[in-house]
Amino acid sequence: MKKYNRAGQGRRSDQIRRQRLEKQSEWLHSVDERAEHMATHSAAESFVQNQRDFHTPASEQNPLAHIAYDQKDYTAPKIRLSWRYLSAVVAILSGIFLFSAWRSPDYHVSDFEIEGIQRVTKEEVAQVLDLNQRCIFLLSPQEFEQAISNNFPELYQVQISLAIPAKMIIQVREREPSLVWNYQGKQLWVDPQGYLLPMRGEAQISVQIDADDQPPFYIPEDRIILQGEKRLRKTVVMKGENDTLALFKVYQRIDPVTYQAIHELNQLLPEQGVILYDTRRGLGWNDPRGFQVFVGSDLKDIAAKMKMLDEIVKTMIHEQIIPTLISIEHINAPYYRQD
Repeated sequence: MKKYNRAGQGRRSDQIRRQRLEKQSEWLHSVDERAEHMATHSAAESFVQNQRDFHTPASEQNPLAHIAYDQKDYTAPKIRLSWRYLSAVVAILSGIFLFSAWRSPDYHVSDFEIEGIQRVTKEEVAQVLDLNQRCIFLLSPQEFEQAISNNFPELYQVQISLAIPAKMIIQVREREPSLVWNYQGKQLWVDPQGYLLPMRGEAQISVQIDADDQPPFYIPEDRIILQGEKRLRKTVVMKGENDTLALFKVYQRIDPVTYQAIHELNQLLPEQGVILYDTRRGLGWNDPRGFQVFVGSDLKDIAAKMKMLDEIVKTMIHEQIIPTLISIEHINAPYYRQD
């Protein structure tokens, strides 16, 4: 038995030695292969390969690793949409919406709200706008604002806002007349800033001008250079036959110097209900003593002119002269008329 055990132990030791030798030879063989591989490849590639060879496969470390790999094969595919596709979808949806809104009566404007008017009526504005059930997407606020400004000189700061589905709100400010200008059977209103207004409705006016012609208008220098004052007047005459607002489209304001003189004269003679205007002699009034007085288009040196007027009237009373007109427009050359 002892001999058999020894013989068995000798065979096992020989097997262990052979296994060790085989492993050593395998290791030397792998080293030789790596050396040859490193000799034929770059250092970076050899490093990566060595790292791969050094680490054991995930399947040997984790027996369930193949399950994770199997799950990756059954993941849902990812859908990636480009911006062009999204833009096309948005465009199609917008087109469908616009088409439905075009045909739907809910998006057609038939009425509007207006704020700030006093003498101008809503019906007059509606006649100019002519909405006629137009689709709100086709309305242009700028176009309507210009139409209102052109047809209603008394309205300013015009603002129009639109709201879905079919709402229009108009906000304006209306000028208040403070002066009426009577000439040749016609009338013009003027607001406190000197802007010309057509007569519309009723208003409380404190100053009245009786003139032989239209008021002197304010014309910007650039318009005089481009068109000329005579051509502007000709334009008013030509258009005035068919366009009652031609005067207000060409001229917008009265001459500031004349307008300022009117207010100063009205303050100087508040008892005078009517102020006179003559294109040659300027401003004046009807004196209660039975004659007209003219002092020019501005009230420069008005105190000296009023003093001279008193002296002239005293002299005429003493000499029993009854004038019909006294002009002190030029302080150094006054004159009077008796006819």
